[in-house]
Amino acid sequence: MFEDPCQKCEEMLQPYLDRDLSEEERAEAETHLQSCSYCRKRYRFEESLRRYVRQAVAEPMPAELKQKLADLRTPLL
Repeated sequence: MFEDPCQKCEEMLQPYLDRDLSEEERAEAETHLQSCSYCRKRYRFEESLRRYVRQAVAEPMPAELKQKLADLRTPLL
């Protein structure tokens, strides 16, 4: 069965970003990313999204916003 290399890259993208791939898998992902502009764009998006989330988490949340979010909670049944 022929496997779509972009689909395989998609499956490997999060583990690649997490550095959870074997050396062989990492090399395979990097080879594909070098040759495929679509997957390279997807990688760059995911990488920048992670960077944004890390920055957002590092900033303290104002007490007023914390209270608004707490007020939105629904009790667990």
